Amino acid sequence: MMKVMESMGSQIRVMRKERNWTLEEFSRRSGLSIGFLSQVERGLSSLSISSLSAICEALSVPMSTFLVAEHSAPMVVKGGCGATQIRFPGSGVTYDMLSAATPTRQLEVLIAAYPPGSEPPMITHEGEEFGYILEGRLILTVEDVSYELEKGDSFHFLSALRHTIRNPYDVPARTLWVQTQRMLGGGRQVR
Repeated sequence: MMKVMESMGSQIRVMRKERNWTLEEFSRRSGLSIGFLSQVERGLSSLSISSLSAICEALSVPMSTFLVAEHSAPMVVKGGCGATQIRFPGSGVTYDMLSAATPTRQLEVLIAAYPPGSEPPMITHEGEEFGYILEGRLILTVEDVSYELEKGDSFHFLSALRHTIRNPYDVPARTLWVQTQRMLGGGRQVR
């Protein structure tokens, strides 16, 4: 995991320098502290989904810029070997990327695992999302309306609407997600 953070941090540093931004300017644009950004760039601090989102929004790049494997993956991802796993500290949610890492893909397909008590923040971004509950129960909130979901339920909405999905229950839950690639780019935590 440390190697991933170092690689992501150096990518972020390169992109900041390409824009001729100081850490102070980057901090102003992202809303994150100079010290935190410096630690991220040096691979000394991990990123939450909201911090990565703020960095991507400031840089005007999709989150997939940092989450997709650098090498070109095959179009087939065999079960149990090859799926990229992403975990954002703080949210508790783990994402297994099922899509091949081709730069021209239009969709991200993944399985999200929600441990008991996981509560990711409300976000908005471009695109649309579809989900299918594989196991457990979850609560989907879109704008001010919450929906209790259980195994076999599905949902589909425009990502520009404020949304989150959480697991307040005592058992883990898993969801199959299909979303436009922009879902991983420019997401903003709603304050």
